[in-house]
Amino acid sequence: MLDINFKKIRKYLLAGFLIFAVSSILCATDSYAAFETLTNTGAEIFEGMKKIIFASAGFGIIAVALGGIFGVLNWKWLAAIIIGVVVIAATGGLLHYMTAGTGADTSVQGITDTLVNAMPAYKRN
Repeated sequence: MLDINFKKIRKYLLAGFLIFAVSSILCATDSYAAFETLTNTGAEIFEGMKKIIFASAGFGIIAVALGGIFGVLNWKWLAAIIIGVVVIAATGGLLHYMTAGTGADTSVQGITDTLVNAMPAYKRN
């Protein structure tokens, strides 16, 4: 039969936890640098994808609007596209706020208005 020694397992788990805790404390700067690199890369990818999504959503809005005018397509699809674009536009500011600070990121190149200009100037600073 299988003989399980719980005291031995407990000792190994405690030793593993202590090694993990000590290494996380001692190597905190390296993990911060890795997280910062990951955050910056994710932001770059998101900004690139946002431009593509906005361009394709523009064509989608036009197509759904024409279909809605002629009674072929549903206006709910148009509302869903517009709400989706607004959510994507607001996500950049939300991510910037959660990772970097104020949330008012006016340094976006290409697309100049992603709900940042809707905020009054006195609240941006």
